[in-house]
Amino acid sequence: MLPMHMPGGKRNTGSLASNDITEITDFDNLHAPTGIIRDLESDLASLWNAKEAFMSVNGSTAMIEAAICAAMRYHPDGKVLAASNCHLSVWRGIEVAGCMHRMIYPKASEGIPFALEILPEKIDEILSSDPSVRAVVITSPTYEGVISDTRTVHEITKKHGAVLIVDSAHGAHLGLDGFWGEDAVGDLVIKSLHKTLSSPTQTAVMLSYSGAIPSDSIRHYIDIFESTSPSYLLMGAVSEMVETIRSGNALSEWEEAVIPAENRLRDLKNIKLFRYPGKDRSKLVFICKGTLLSEILRNEYMIETESSTPVSLIAMTGMGDTMDSIRRFTDAVTAIDNGHPELALTDLPSAIFPEHVTAMTIREASRLLSRKISSKDAEGLISADYIYSYPPGIPVILPGDRITEQQISLAGGTLSVLS
Repeated sequence: MLPMHMPGGKRNTGSLASNDITEITDFDNLHAPTGIIRDLESDLASLWNAKEAFMSVNGSTAMIEAAICAAMRYHPDGKVLAASNCHLSVWRGIEVAGCMHRMIYPKASEGIPFALEILPEKIDEILSSDPSVRAVVITSPTYEGVISDTRTVHEITKKHGAVLIVDSAHGAHLGLDGFWGEDAVGDLVIKSLHKTLSSPTQTAVMLSYSGAIPSDSIRHYIDIFESTSPSYLLMGAVSEMVETIRSGNALSEWEEAVIPAENRLRDLKNIKLFRYPGKDRSKLVFICKGTLLSEILRNEYMIETESSTPVSLIAMTGMGDTMDSIRRFTDAVTAIDNGHPELALTDLPSAIFPEHVTAMTIREASRLLSRKISSKDAEGLISADYIYSYPPGIPVILPGDRITEQQISLAGGTLSVLS
């Protein structure tokens, strides 16, 4: 075919141009799929045994924002109950929806410097006392691989007439077979297809299980948050990923490589492997002087890790890993552990969750006039902007928060407050 249509590369210019097409005859429309895209979404739903699937080329971010807006579409006076360790996209979704929110704080444990699971009984307690909560949003697995009991949480939200949205962006591999464990349970579950599987960055899927949120409402908000010019390069890669997984052994080498790695890494002396009941096994998380460890891995072993802090390090494995690649990593960490006793933490840190005192909705605060002041003068004033750590994008301060001394100690610097 001679392409007298977009894109301007005309399948002739650039290394990827030959497969870069648009919504031409027989290639369907992502915003109203009836053909090959609809078939691909059905394939995605079948992979995770969902009722319906909605594909994204704008990442999990667009799907989370669409899910929250769809859930709150007919509840203008309702509230969203969100875990305080939710990703920035959750709070942006609440901002666009314009609703009030409540916080639920994850479990913490001495010696573990990050959030653990959300306790179902805490959700039950809040929903029992506040019937205005219409949607609950939690993250499972977390960035560090902590998994919440979403099955019990979903039973609780159903009992109280609320919907459960699970940000499972880091859990695309869950539920594909018996090795990784049970998938997240919820009315809507959002997964990034690039974090642990083989699809490119920016591809994701929203899975609908109950029908509690109507499909037309979901499509309505996906139309708002997703590009009207979807990339066929990305959608084609999603299709290729589905075919690879369906081949039957696409995950086997990755899974077989993780087992000996776990066995070796649990015997480290100075670098502490994070182990926790039900933790996602694909994440290799260490409690140590993580920034220093990442520098040694990068400079001496040519290994780049996912993220590091002064007290932790995350190394992600994925579908493209092999026995050789994971062995190379474990060999390096084992050698470093033997030769660098200074990586051990003398005082084991614990997670700090800043308390959020909500004075108004995020949308209201973000639309009012603001000014920038030194953080030392901000206590008691209302924040007009987000302050968050990235990765993984968890806010320390939200618009509408009445700023506390604890938040100032964590954020520091200059803050934007309402005039």
